Parts: sequence; C-alpha cells; structure tokens
Amino acid sequence: MGCSANEITVVNSGTNVRQKVEVSAGGHQFAIGKLEAGESKTIRFRPKQESDGLSNDEINGEKLEYKFGYYTPNLSSAEAIFINNAHINDIEIVNINSTVQTIDELLIEKRKSKNNPASINLKILNDES
Repeated sequence: MGCSANEITVVNSGTNVRQKVEVSAGGHQFAIGKLEAGESKTIRFRPKQESDGLSNDEINGEKLEYKFGYYTPNLSSAEAIFINNAHINDIEIVNINSTVQTIDELLIEKRKSKNNPASINLKILNDES
C-alpha cells in the first residue's frame, strides 16, 4: 500500500437530484448515495492498486457512467467531478491542485454559465416578457 493520499470531490452542479452515486478509484469503491442539487461529497483515500477512476449514478432511473483520472499508490491528487444536468458525458473534471478556486467558488461559477439550465430558463422567461 502506498503512502500518497488522494481526494475526490463529487459535486452535483446541476438542478436534478442524482441517485445511487458511486465512485471507484485506486482499488476502492465508495457509495455516496443521493446528491441533491448543489450538494457535494469528498472522499479521501490511499490507493491500494493502479486503476482508472469511475463514477456512476442514476438520474430519473437512467444509469450513467463516467471515467476519469488514473490512480496509482505512489502519486497523490485532488480532483473534483462536477456532474451537470444533462445525461451521458456531461461532467467536468477539475484538478484542484491546479486552481486557486475552492469547490464552492467553482460551483457558483458553473451555475452562472450561459449553458446552465437556470440561466437558460431565465433567458426564456425574459424573452417571453
């Protein structure tokens, strides 16, 4: 077993509730459960084997799976997985070590984006007025 620690934060940056969220990385499996909109969960672990990272969850009964990162016992890392509203491949991986922003600041930034469902809905309402 290596001595390097890793950290993965799963963030629901969308407006839909994510069910049965699970993460596998470095030979470990973590059951996160339900993530409400804007909610996050951080996992800290020491890899016991080399492996890809895998996250899966359900939204409205549809099972989704995302691959991210690669974990090895002698390298540490800190990643955030931002799960957005859409389905397959609508995630963003941010290396936390390479940014000065916090998870909360990144979440606020993503929610202000033009492609964010809340922003789109506001634009539609504004156009209808």
